[in-house]
Amino acid sequence: MTGRPEKLLLHVFSSFSYGGQQARLAMLARALGPDFRHHIVALDGDLAARSLFDASVKADFTPMQMKKSPGLSPSNILRLRRCISGTVPDLLCTYNWGSIEAVVANRLGVKAAHIHFEDGFGPDETLDKQSQKRVRARRFILAKSHVVVPSQGLEQAARTSWKLRHVHCIENGVDFERMQSGRRGHSAALVVGSLGALRPEKNYARLIAAFKKADREHKARLEIFGGGPEHDRLCALAGDDERISLPGATSAAADAYARFDIFALSSDTEQAPISLMEAMAAGLPVVATNVGDIAAMVSEENRAYVTLAGDDDAYADALAQLLQNPGVRAETGAANKRKAKETFSLERMAAAHRTLYLSVMERHG
Repeated sequence: MTGRPEKLLLHVFSSFSYGGQQARLAMLARALGPDFRHHIVALDGDLAARSLFDASVKADFTPMQMKKSPGLSPSNILRLRRCISGTVPDLLCTYNWGSIEAVVANRLGVKAAHIHFEDGFGPDETLDKQSQKRVRARRFILAKSHVVVPSQGLEQAARTSWKLRHVHCIENGVDFERMQSGRRGHSAALVVGSLGALRPEKNYARLIAAFKKADREHKARLEIFGGGPEHDRLCALAGDDERISLPGATSAAADAYARFDIFALSSDTEQAPISLMEAMAAGLPVVATNVGDIAAMVSEENRAYVTLAGDDDAYADALAQLLQNPGVRAETGAANKRKAKETFSLERMAAAHRTLYLSVMERHG
């Protein structure tokens, strides 16, 4: 390790657009404080989520435009090897399958201390239907790495399917107090809302269809905050329905949640979504698909509104029930807020990461 007063962490993301991993790193960087400096690399050049970082955090950002390839690209690996050796990090942190070439580059280069974070899958994989090619690749490429996952399902996959030895399950947390600071704005209508990347696996098409079916009196609004490749298709599905809007990505998550009366998740695959934790901390009732750890995360009062993924009629009915019952919304939101405060501790998450960071660096050094 170097003689720097702070430890330098090099974070490699396939993209640093707005998303759960990016929001978590921004929270962690605030909580970890001046003992750590962060250098964030986005392999698609998108650094939009840098706006989530407080000015007090020591952070630098580098956009890279990497070659897209169905397999491992030697030219990408060479560029990443130069990046790692030029940065000289105390710890390399890589995130999800999209950063796997950085793991290979490190193994073939300076061999910095390394932690890999897996938070879930894209549209082509789920826990039950994993790509066997990627299973074998993870098993081989991550064999010597410490791997962090946020959910029990991913922990089981990492240990039994990928057969990795150094697996750490660190549950996500949220800045509870920050989620209390949101401003409602000028929307007087009942608002169903969601916040996340507009990617296929989030299945916002399901949410749009359910909202149109559930808002029988045409008195509510649907607001989906986020950016991503599904934007144009979702706008087309919304059509000229003035009740539905896609305002784009936002760095003011607390203000977005303050606009909502109901939070909606319509994903085909999730693990332990940070947006769900934030919505619960903001005191919102939730309608969601039963994927990942979601049913266990929400309060007992909210579980009736977590429906089987694929049963779109049940999902729309659950949303309709919440729209039509203000008392249930208030009771369920309050129960979610209590559970979020008791369970989703930012301090616990930050302490676990700090301990792991220092342990891995010490063993490597």
